[in-house]
Amino acid sequence: MSGNDGSGKGAKLDALYKLKHDTTGIRKRIAPKIETYKLIGFKLNDEEFVIEIERVKEIVKVPLVTRVSKAPHFVEGVANLRGDILQVVNFHKIMGLDNLPISERSRIIVLDDKNVLAAIIVDSVSEVIEVEKEAVQQTPDIVAGERSKFLKGIIKPHKHRNILWLDCAAIYSEFSAQNEKKAAAA
Repeated sequence: MSGNDGSGKGAKLDALYKLKHDTTGIRKRIAPKIETYKLIGFKLNDEEFVIEIERVKEIVKVPLVTRVSKAPHFVEGVANLRGDILQVVNFHKIMGLDNLPISERSRIIVLDDKNVLAAIIVDSVSEVIEVEKEAVQQTPDIVAGERSKFLKGIIKPHKHRNILWLDCAAIYSEFSAQNEKKAAAA
């Protein structure tokens, strides 16, 4: 199989695939290893965000959330999800977005980081996407602003669509910092 049919497609395929000789001297095609990320997409207002799928324990409708006095401004409260107590965070407040009311499409994304559970309220969950490592770009300052510490990068599937990648480690770091601040003040 030459892979070149005269249409130019074969040349492109040859550029994508490398030929490898095995020990018998027979050439075999092997697909190039492309590093990708699997991400879950969601919306806050009209902005699209993603987080790594391996950080997500589950996605559920917004449960009853009990407010906690003197919690940080972005903590909506706590919720009991089948016996697990979750700290529920309103990410609209962290990202400086208008706080939309909870709707039928609203969900909480339960994050699991080293057995520490937290949940973020989102307006809707959209899709699972797989993105090549090279497709992730640094977030421009004008887009990120003060929220840059919570962003890992920006993905541009095409020129009219931008998806912001949330940095879960930064979110947990903020939780810890706020909890320590609260404990010190008590």
